[in-house]
Amino acid sequence: MHSREAAAAAQHASVSLGWRVVDALISARRSRLATPLAKLKPLLLLAPGLALATILAIGLVRLAWSSLHSYDSFLGTQGHFSFTQYSQVVSDPQFKTVLVRTLTMAVVTSLIAVTFAVPFSLVMARASRRFVRLALMVIVFIPYLTGDITRTFGWLAALGPNGPVAWVCQQLGLQPPTLIGTLWAVGLGSVQVLLPAAVVILLPGVLRLDPELEQAARTLGARPHQVFLRVVLPQLRVACFSALTVCWAFAMGDFADPGILGQGVKDYLANLLQDRYLAIGNQPLGSAVGMFLLFAVLAGAAVILTLSRVRWQGRRL
Repeated sequence: MHSREAAAAAQHASVSLGWRVVDALISARRSRLATPLAKLKPLLLLAPGLALATILAIGLVRLAWSSLHSYDSFLGTQGHFSFTQYSQVVSDPQFKTVLVRTLTMAVVTSLIAVTFAVPFSLVMARASRRFVRLALMVIVFIPYLTGDITRTFGWLAALGPNGPVAWVCQQLGLQPPTLIGTLWAVGLGSVQVLLPAAVVILLPGVLRLDPELEQAARTLGARPHQVFLRVVLPQLRVACFSALTVCWAFAMGDFADPGILGQGVKDYLANLLQDRYLAIGNQPLGSAVGMFLLFAVLAGAAVILTLSRVRWQGRRL
């Protein structure tokens, strides 16, 4: 009898303790600390991305710090604080040539990629048949599915002396052009990489186009090219400049195309950075080249975004 009463008392105590814990949790949920804790939930979802961004930021800071030191080429050690690396880079004729080449090709390939991406996005978004849209999507994203190295060596095989381009020229009785080791080959490879990025950025803008505006323009007598230039393109202005900014950043950092298709004679800044940082082993000098590359990317992006806000005769471009 006594044991039964003890068991019942213990059970009652455990139940009451459980309810006390529940009451405590409810009180904590209703307390003033609940609102700040609830606001922290979105930050927890961002934690992995913030961690990666932090690691990258730390790496860039270390790269910048390394570029501000001298380098003893005999001992292979980093020296004292100095701007020697920047003056050496600026006075290097090879750096000037590579810089002009990189800037020029980045501008040209970005403009070509966005120019091709606009009609491509329009056709893909407005195709009436699903398999047509799927086929266009697969075609444009094949470069990303194969990877940089495989894609670039594919271009190397296609544009080489034994490739399909040379075979077509031979069948037509023409002299096959020498494309490998030229900016033509590098540009072709770069545009193929930039085109999918431009299409991805343009597609949301294309899907938001108002077809009634185009129909109204046609009803008022506008020709197809007038509808495209004065109705469609103004609606895609923001998307076009955004795509141009992303393509610019990708083109400036291109490494595989100039390295493989350029055969080492049409290098970009990324290739020069790799050569100075790893091949020669002068990390401060390579870091200085990296800082110039980073500044060029940021400056170009700032110019493009500024142009997107320019007004011409009281109207946005």
